[in-house]
Amino acid sequence: MRRVIHHRRPGRLLGCLATLAGLALGVGGPSAARAQAPTATAPELSVREDRLDYVFAQKLEFRLEASAPAEVAQVVLRYTIGEDAPRNRRVPEFQAGGRTVSAKEEEDLVRGAIPPASAIRWWWSITLADGRTLETAQQEARYLDGRFQWQSMDEGGLRVWWYDAPRRFAEDIHAQADAALDRLEALIGSRPDRLIEIVAYQSQADLRDAMFDRGAGYEERLSTLGARVAPDILILDAGTGGSELDQVIAHELSHIVLHLHFEEPYMDAPLWLDEGLAMYVEGPLDAREQRSLDQAIAADQVMSVRSLSSFPGNPDQVELAYAESRDFVDFLIRSGGQERFRTLLDTLGTAQLDTDQALERVYRFDQLGLYQAWRA
Repeated sequence: MRRVIHHRRPGRLLGCLATLAGLALGVGGPSAARAQAPTATAPELSVREDRLDYVFAQKLEFRLEASAPAEVAQVVLRYTIGEDAPRNRRVPEFQAGGRTVSAKEEEDLVRGAIPPASAIRWWWSITLADGRTLETAQQEARYLDGRFQWQSMDEGGLRVWWYDAPRRFAEDIHAQADAALDRLEALIGSRPDRLIEIVAYQSQADLRDAMFDRGAGYEERLSTLGARVAPDILILDAGTGGSELDQVIAHELSHIVLHLHFEEPYMDAPLWLDEGLAMYVEGPLDAREQRSLDQAIAADQVMSVRSLSSFPGNPDQVELAYAESRDFVDFLIRSGGQERFRTLLDTLGTAQLDTDQALERVYRFDQLGLYQAWRA
């Protein structure tokens, strides 16, 4: 979930997603990833070309050229995007009636459909007229924005991708992320058990193609400095983040660590808890956020805990939603301590109880009771 601010404020903002670490052929142009060698899982299949071309945030194009030992009846492409991803199945058109396979499959993309730094894995199944099925070796390519010359550094469970900056730029991001993971481990009880990818852009203009299109009006009014765009991928506008970049990194890593901590990968925390914890890890509310919360309390215009299971669509209310959510989490930690808070997260993560039931078990009140206790 993204956190947003108005452009006129020199503060932070968090936000949302996004070619392959193959050969970039120009700004916004196609990139390609080829098979490492013309071999296949089945030795009877001779692969001449197995490649993936793409235009970032616009399309993917898979292509296979091969020869089979018998007449080909069907060609099937299978591919996955990222870890724990569902398997996609496509049946491309090809010229039947011979032993030669010349197949192509195109996939149109929209902005943000595939997170940058995702691993795309693909392979082909060739069914012969005699009933046999042959498979090509699985290929893998890294999906990175082909407009830029990316570098990467990988250390301690974190990999930082960056461009147009010295290595020190990436080292600073890595250090801030590692410190945030230490704080999160104390609150949540674990560090991620997989490599976390951090993709650092240099500006809002550079970042935009990696994000879902939220409309011109929204994007003109609100900025995005960071977002969790996959279970293990964080994107940043690191060039704009400035002194508050460490807060952006902590916020988005909180989402990643919490979701990877849950026993069931399909389990989502209620938004007030997910965003409230991310805000808590950032640190205290800034003056503007605190003022927004204080004014809402004074005017009796605060939102209930249950209503913040989803955030308001009105941008003017988003700041208050984040501030309140942080205060709910702060209240739970102050009133029950970190150990009880971790117990709540563990209970939710089993997916055996809903939010109200988990709160009842751990704190002896549901979301309404939490709201009443917080107001008191």
